[in-house]
Amino acid sequence: MEKGITVIICTYNGASRLSETLNHLAAQSIPENLAWEIILVDNASTDGTSAIATEIWGKHNVKDASLNIINETTPGKLFAFRKGITHAKYEYFIICDDDNWLSPDYVNLAFSILDKDPKIGAAGGKAIAVTEGGAELPEWFEEAKEGYAVGEQAKNTGFDTRRDSLWGAGLASRTQLYLDTYKTFPSLLINDDNKKILTAEDTEYCLRIVLKGYKLYYDSNLSLKHYITAGRLTLDYKNNLYNNFINANSIMEDYYLALKFGPNGPLNLFNKIRLTIITPIRYIFSSGKKQSKQRKILSYLLPSVIKPDSITSQIKALMKNK
Repeated sequence: MEKGITVIICTYNGASRLSETLNHLAAQSIPENLAWEIILVDNASTDGTSAIATEIWGKHNVKDASLNIINETTPGKLFAFRKGITHAKYEYFIICDDDNWLSPDYVNLAFSILDKDPKIGAAGGKAIAVTEGGAELPEWFEEAKEGYAVGEQAKNTGFDTRRDSLWGAGLASRTQLYLDTYKTFPSLLINDDNKKILTAEDTEYCLRIVLKGYKLYYDSNLSLKHYITAGRLTLDYKNNLYNNFINANSIMEDYYLALKFGPNGPLNLFNKIRLTIITPIRYIFSSGKKQSKQRKILSYLLPSVIKPDSITSQIKALMKNK
């Protein structure tokens, strides 16, 4: 792929939100030798999103970056992003949601971070909430802000070994890595007929690349503003958001088990032996979901004895396919 970076915006009926998002992209400080582009994926919008985005970008007359608009009719960010990244021509990409306002040096800094170290699979930064009309944030927002991709994702700039995923908002990563990660192993968040689409697609991607041996990097200088409309600051919206996270947890847990008990996990020999003795007992005296979890663990500890279930088998194959 060509050296450079692609900014991918996925939007559904984002006409009212895109103006500031594109304004901030037009204000990027880009070195002359850095090639970049913007891909906007219109996810079946009905509000004239594409025409409005074209008009806004045209007014800025940004000569070194094109705005390429692509249509995706299947609803869902996962499908929209997958369509967009297949059209990316540059080595790196940034996920820019249609309500993300990137700081002026975001694109250049993201490129520099990824280009300096091939071990970095993805990089992220901090996000500051900006409310519609400057309204005050609800009292409950502070505890829920991570679900809104707001705040700092780590205490210090550098590799963060305490977390295995970064927010999708502003996430920077490697284009070919993303394509390879899903080429043979489709997302576990959707079923065969595309009817069951869960959230947390960004979390799944990060977990997959960590399982493949890549590292996640946090830089506090990667800063963006996250514009939040009034409709997204209601308790009903927040509860629905977190219910979606809960629904995706059953799949995410399989990835976390692989990280902990897989061949590259943190367990030392003593703990592996201890768990190999204790886990069969736990399995016998448990039932339902708890028993299923113990069986999954045993399929990592005793792979020659315990056959993994379908999802665990796919994750194991993913880890081998580096």
